Amino acid sequence: MKIIDAHSHIDYITHRIQTDVVGTVVCTIDEFEWGVLINMMRHSDKIYGAFGIHPWRAQFVDSGFYLRLKSLLKTNRSLMVGEIGLDKFKPNMDKQIDVFTKQFDIAVELQRRVVLHCVGAWDKILHILKSYSKSKLPTIIVHGFDDSLQIMQNLLDNYDVVFSLGKNSVYGKNCRIEQIPDDKILVETDGKKDVFLIDLINEISKIKTNSNMADIIYKNTLKVLQNG
Repeated sequence: MKIIDAHSHIDYITHRIQTDVVGTVVCTIDEFEWGVLINMMRHSDKIYGAFGIHPWRAQFVDSGFYLRLKSLLKTNRSLMVGEIGLDKFKPNMDKQIDVFTKQFDIAVELQRRVVLHCVGAWDKILHILKSYSKSKLPTIIVHGFDDSLQIMQNLLDNYDVVFSLGKNSVYGKNCRIEQIPDDKILVETDGKKDVFLIDLINEISKIKTNSNMADIIYKNTLKVLQNG
């Protein structure tokens, strides 16, 4: 069995710890981490990088951050944009929206996959997405989804999305695994040391009554990572 962690952070490189994991998507949360992650990637081809400003850090960025992000992304076509998004429970939503849209504009322009964080702000995210031509939108990796079926179906019907499922997505009260198509599922730790991806996959297999889910999820992840 092979597994790729679709969402972790620089302090938890999953494939170094969990034996079935053969690669880790590492997401940055601020500009300081960009340099750290670039250095890590120079020393390992098992680390896949997503570069961006997390909504929790949006209030701290200066006006030129997006130019530096764009320059960094241009150095390597394999780099993704993330973790970016909106969080209703964090301060300064106007600033969050400004920082998110600047980063999403870059992802659209450079056609890079986006690792999307959204907490309690799907109305705003969907409003922003509608402002773009659908034909120009990149693949969106929806991180830790545990919201309504209506929102999930909206995303599936209108955008090129995959769902990166973690502990809450699999075991939480809003588990949507039965309704998510098999080819749209990835798994993640979100950098949490108590999350074992093999356990998530076993639970997903049970819910889906499909013993091939481990192979399907691995191929789904490879497809996203290889599509530039």
